[in-house]
Amino acid sequence: MKQLIRCALVLAGAASLGAARTHAAPNPWTVIVGNGPYAGTYKAKSDEVMCLHSKQPKMYAASFRDFAAKGARALGEGGIKVDNPDAPGPKTGDLHVAFGDDAKRSVVYDVYSVPITFTPKGKGAELAGAGKTKDGIAIRITASCVEVETM
Repeated sequence: MKQLIRCALVLAGAASLGAARTHAAPNPWTVIVGNGPYAGTYKAKSDEVMCLHSKQPKMYAASFRDFAAKGARALGEGGIKVDNPDAPGPKTGDLHVAFGDDAKRSVVYDVYSVPITFTPKGKGAELAGAGKTKDGIAIRITASCVEVETM
């Protein structure tokens, strides 16, 4: 599970570095950390968010990475992944959030196999998921995918 989120993050980073193009519209991405030392609402730079619909492995993800993040409290990377989005029925997936500089993350929050709301909208989708880490930190991630890469 953890590898799939990291795979989505790597793909997002590679695509953003390799394909310098103008976005048709931004992909907003927000995380709310409900408790703990990093409690608060954080928004990713929407032009750095990449949405990906992959047929193999079957997943849909919205992820980002801020290569210029500075300081221990900076939002460095994150993602929300939906497992098997094209199958009928309720969806599950994973949440990932990391704070700190690109070279050294101060904290990483991962939540696996949580219910995900996945609502297709035209060529994109709305994603939302919430859960608690093994240490009891509440995480909620929402993303709106307007521009989607397909693999």
